Order: sequence, then structure tokens, then C-alpha cells
Amino acid sequence: MTELTTEPTLVWVALPFWLAFATYLLPALTRPSLVIMAGLTIAYAVQQGGLPGATAAPLELQLLDHFGVTLRIDGNAAAMLLAHGLVTLGVALYLDRRFVGSRFLAMQLLIVHGSANAVVISADLISVYVALEVLSIGVFLLLTYSRRAESQPILGESAPHRSCDRQLWVGLRYLFMSNVAMLLYLVGSMLVYVRTGSLAMSGLALADPTALALIAVGLLAKGAVFVAGLWLPLTYATADPVIAAVLSGFTTKAGAMALVRCSEFSPVLAQGLPYFSAGAAVFGILLALMASTPQRLLAWSSVSQMGFVIAAPQWAGLYGLAHGLAKPLLFVGAAITNRWRWSLLILGTASLAGVPGTLGYAAKALSLSALDPWHEWLLVGVTVGTTCIAVRVLRAFPSQTNGDTTPAAGWPDKVALVLWGGGLLWFWLPAAYDVDNLIKAFLSLGLGIPLGWFWERIPVKEWRLDEGLEAVVGGLSVVLVLAWILLSGVNHVALP
Repeated sequence: MTELTTEPTLVWVALPFWLAFATYLLPALTRPSLVIMAGLTIAYAVQQGGLPGATAAPLELQLLDHFGVTLRIDGNAAAMLLAHGLVTLGVALYLDRRFVGSRFLAMQLLIVHGSANAVVISADLISVYVALEVLSIGVFLLLTYSRRAESQPILGESAPHRSCDRQLWVGLRYLFMSNVAMLLYLVGSMLVYVRTGSLAMSGLALADPTALALIAVGLLAKGAVFVAGLWLPLTYATADPVIAAVLSGFTTKAGAMALVRCSEFSPVLAQGLPYFSAGAAVFGILLALMASTPQRLLAWSSVSQMGFVIAAPQWAGLYGLAHGLAKPLLFVGAAITNRWRWSLLILGTASLAGVPGTLGYAAKALSLSALDPWHEWLLVGVTVGTTCIAVRVLRAFPSQTNGDTTPAAGWPDKVALVLWGGGLLWFWLPAAYDVDNLIKAFLSLGLGIPLGWFWERIPVKEWRLDEGLEAVVGGLSVVLVLAWILLSGVNHVALP
């Protein structure tokens, strides 16, 4: 690897953190810093083959030879970097007009953006740990920063305080869960280091089931996969819609992408990944179907979609990109009442449901075609539920006829629509449009659309799991035991 390639990459990795602190010294950099950083990430991702259908040779940078600290930018990483850049750029266009104290938020968004970038390009265990810890702190600060106390009408002295207290508690809950998950991950990483003498992910091929289970559970929790994602619905529902757009757009996927990267080096973990995927997809969709509010419905849908992200590792980046563009459309579309609202919702639900012609369809088709038959048809069934959810989202947000409650759309909204929504229709991937894939798509749409249309008339009582702190930590314990049993039962290579 030449220095000509290495140095720009390292500068790009460090730049968002430098800009984050520079915004406090130079307030004029607040909005330009976000826009510039997002633009550089988009350009870097395109150069590395992040566009759907593009190919490029993987870029690998070995930083510390003895400990195996390595960066690797391949097709999956490049696709997710493209999602990071597009979502960050779209949010930056909303930042000054919709938030109070945008300088603080710009700093945190830059830190979150930079740490998420670092996660998806890291190919060693310790770099992933450090990047995820920094990401957790940034997300916590975004979750607990509230503009409601200043923007809501005062109905009583305690009303704003109750809202802020709730956000603070949900943020602390997320931070505590994250710390427990990353502690498990760190212990697993140290077990790998003790066995191999290196922190490189290649050491996972020699790891025992205990180490693999600890690492897997830590990343499952960060990626909100299966029961380990019990923290996600309340977190998304409490966060400001634009912050929820950032969380659903790329921060939650950081853990899932790290899990996919680990599975590339561990045959044992790769054999267990389909079962984590199937469990997450079914678990999330069942609770999404029983959710009564749009925010919780979208949140549980994200838990289900994480199962699709990790289903086919070779297409994880493409699916993460498609989902990362669709979900922000839904969260932001739900928060506005001007005429652009329906464009956001329709584009987002179309991609989420896998309508042919969208990037979401291509990602689903290519991912499903790479699976074993049992896994493929299970996820096809889950896609029927996803289509039902997409219809319910459209029905849950009827058009407003009494006037807008938000300002008329300006040019930033229009540009954000192009970035988020237009990206869903930019690319036509011929490999996804064979007869089998189209049949599955139309089958899912044909069953899911009428089911979603009549769902409100079906007497289904909402059933909520306990989502308190004890339940979240208890869920991690349950998943840890299940992961250890599952990975212990997989055929292992001979360990030294």
C-alpha cells in the first residue's frame, strides 16, 4: 500500500473528530463542517466502490504489525460509508432550521459520523471496540439533548421537565446497555488475544465458543439484533425524529456490520449468523405488527430489518444502504406536515416493502437469493409483514387539511429529499430482476398490501414486552446463553 493512498485515508478518518472540536473555536464552521465532511465521505465511498453495482479492489491498511490493527475498506464498508455520508448531509440541511443550539448538535453528529465510519472499516477487534465506545457516547449526547423544553408551550411547570427527564432516562438506559454489551465484547476480545497473541480478526478462526459468544452478543446488542435489541423501540420513540433518522440511518447498523465483518473470519460464527438473522427478523416483525403507535411500529421494524442486514454477508452493505436511506425518510416524513411529507413517506415505504424499481427491492432480492431455502422462505414471509407495516405507516399519517404546522419546504428540504429519496430510485441492478425474485416480490406485495389495509379492523390486542432496564440487561443474558449453546453446537476446527 503506497503512502499516496494511505495518508488521505488516515486524514479522512481523523477529520470529523478534528472538525467536531473546531466548531467550538470557530462557530462559523458549524454547518459547513457537517456538509463538507458528509461530502468527503460520499466522495470517498464512491471512489471505493460504494455505489450499487460498482466494484473496486479492497483497500487494506495495516497500522500496527504486531497487534494486527488493520483498516479494510471493501464493498460492504464502502456502501455503508455512502449511507453515512448521505444521511449526515441530509440531516445537516435540516440542522440550523429545526434545532436550537445547533453548534452542539453539529459537534455530536460529526463525532457520531466519524466513529461510525471507523467501525465499518476496522478489521481488528480493538479498533471496533474503541470506535463503538465513542459512538455510544455521541449517541447518548444526541438522545439526551432536548429542544422541547424551549420550543413546547408551557402548560405547567413540570411538563417540559417531564419530557427532559424521560429523554435523560432513556439516554442513560442506552448508555448502560451499551457499556454492558461492550464489556462482554472486550472480555471476548481479550480471550482471543490470549489464545492468538494478536487482536486481528483472523484470530477469530481459532477462538473458542465462549469468546465467540461474548463477542457476538456485544455486537448483537449494538446492532439491535434479536432480543438484544430490546432497547431500541423506546429509544427511537423518545428521540427527536431527526435524531431517530440518524440512529436508524447508520448508527445502529454499525454493530451489525461489525458482526458481519467478524463472521468473514470465523467459520463458526458464519454458521451461526443465519439463526441470529432469522430470530431477529421474526421477533421484530411480530412485535411491529402488534405495535399501536407509528414510532414503535417503525422501531420494531428496524429490529426486524437488522435480521435482513446480517442475512447475507456479501450483500450486507447494500442492504444497509437501502435501509439507511429508507428509514430516515419515514422518521422525518412523520415529523413534517408540508407538501413534501407524502413524497418522503411514499418513497420510504416503497423501498422498505421492496417494490421493484427501488434499491430496497434490489437489496432484498440479492440477499434472499444467496440464502439457504429454509432461511430464504422464512424471510419472504417476514417481507409480507414488512409490506403490511409499510401500508400501516401510510395510513397512520393522513394528510393534513387544516394547514401546515411546520414551515413550508425550502431548498434544504428539497435537497434532502433528493439525497434520501432519490437515492432509492437511482440504481437499476439487472442481477436482481430475474423471474424468481420478481415472483417473491409480487407475492409479498400481493399479500402484505391487503393485510396492512385491513389490519386495523382485525381485533389484535397490543402486547408489549417489558422494556425496562432490568429487562434489557436480562435480554442480553438470555442471548448470551443462547449464543453460547448455538456456537458450541457448530462443528469447530481443531483448536491448538
